[in-house]
Amino acid sequence: MRRATGVLGVALGLALVLSSCGDGKSSGGAGSGAKSEVIAIAADPLDYINPLNENGSPGIQVAQAVFAPLVATDPNTGKTVNVMAESVTPDKTSQTWTIKLKSGNTFQNGQALTAKDYVDSWNLTAQGSTAWKNNGFFSKVEGYDAMNPPTPDGATPKPTSVKTLSGLKQIDDLTFSVKLKVPFSQFGLTLQYLGLAPLPEEVRKNPDAYKRKPIGNGAFKLDGAWNPGDDIKLVKWDGYKGPNAPEADAITFRFIPNADTAYNEFLAGNVDFVDVPPTKIKTFKTDAPDGWVTATSSGANYLTMPAWDPRYKNPKLRHAFSMAIDRKAFADLVGLATPSNGLVSPDMDGYRPDACKYCTFDPTAAKQLLAEAGGFSGAVNINYNTTSATGQIFAEAIGNMLRQNLGLTVKYTGKQGSEITQLADTRKLDGLRFSGWGHDYPSIEDYLTPMFKSNGDANFSGYNNPELDKVLAQGDAEPNPEKAIKLYQQAEDIALEDMPLIPLYAKQNAYLHSAKIMPRVSKYTGVQALYSTFK
Repeated sequence: MRRATGVLGVALGLALVLSSCGDGKSSGGAGSGAKSEVIAIAADPLDYINPLNENGSPGIQVAQAVFAPLVATDPNTGKTVNVMAESVTPDKTSQTWTIKLKSGNTFQNGQALTAKDYVDSWNLTAQGSTAWKNNGFFSKVEGYDAMNPPTPDGATPKPTSVKTLSGLKQIDDLTFSVKLKVPFSQFGLTLQYLGLAPLPEEVRKNPDAYKRKPIGNGAFKLDGAWNPGDDIKLVKWDGYKGPNAPEADAITFRFIPNADTAYNEFLAGNVDFVDVPPTKIKTFKTDAPDGWVTATSSGANYLTMPAWDPRYKNPKLRHAFSMAIDRKAFADLVGLATPSNGLVSPDMDGYRPDACKYCTFDPTAAKQLLAEAGGFSGAVNINYNTTSATGQIFAEAIGNMLRQNLGLTVKYTGKQGSEITQLADTRKLDGLRFSGWGHDYPSIEDYLTPMFKSNGDANFSGYNNPELDKVLAQGDAEPNPEKAIKLYQQAEDIALEDMPLIPLYAKQNAYLHSAKIMPRVSKYTGVQALYSTFK
């Protein structure tokens, strides 16, 4: 999933949840009478489509249509099922995994899909100098460190002479193996992540040339030229031979930066499916009485502390901030939300409702902790996303709690979400920001490794604790799932004690859909408009 957004106000990155809608108009080449739907995404338009360089929700939603994963979660049973993979087999220790592909699959340019495509695509992504967003996913693979030498925080590694992961081996045309640094019993689950999708040879040779004309292996292909700022129009690709093909003949993704505008476009009949924004939580059932669905979100939302700013380094100060927040009041403000008391989503195996010791609203204890931390120097700056109608409202709600309960001076900075993320990624962001996370595969590990491991690819706060890295590695190596969860919970306890992210709330997602479609709703995969049935 991934998966995530670094800034609250953009749809939470639930890789398993996809919204869509249709206006009944032709989406392009699907032909008269085709089943078409228009998907509204409340975010800035994409600049490129490349699942290996994408871990945000908008890009992943498009990638889900264009690319097919090795395995997926069955929406009816919750079990992992093969898609492009024929088999995924670990050795006795779960350190080396052998992946055999189904025969007869191709890319949309006609090139046969082979093991070499996975090996070469993964090697390309694992090169630190490529600076693709899913580089960190390969940190568990043997040979990763040689391709990613130590680099100052926030900087891109320089090119190295090593261009391949020593743990990645092509065995034959349809088979390859992955040797991990240490055993990792969850690795088979991770293969449903679209950040591991293969790229065909011609794209690998010149990725920039194909950034706006992707060649996938999924159920849909690009329908005509796509220019920045345009809708992304897709049409069913007849060459897709995988399971679970969507019913739609054509899909249009329409990017509307303001979530309220996207909502109004639905009410005007211009889109078929839209995410309900926080401002409409109390009215959506009456706005569209015959066309709404809800589902528990496999996600969690946080207030992110900047580890690069020494003023925020003392854990007692972070505990003070956390205990000064009235989560119940904030969750009521967000709507369809419940206060968080841990770092993982409530629907994950291993979730504990009482995990956090510092998430109880207690202004007196918060003041004492702040005093023990030596206070705070200067004003607390809270960054918010200006493209969200509620960004400033939520920032001011948190700011007022810190001001009233801790006596702090608070200021606010509004920027576009992409700018906030860029500043945070380069460790130049001043102050706090909101963040959220949804899993790419159903494991508690997929919350802890990306956000809290020192080299996690969604380490929003720049957090680093070798003890947590050690416990995570122990959990990865534990073949017994129940014992592994216990170790991951220990890692969560360490992260909660250090508190680089302050848990805020978990949310139930709500969507509107037009009369002509019914989105698929599953307790395992959420609400998926991509797989709508047409009436």
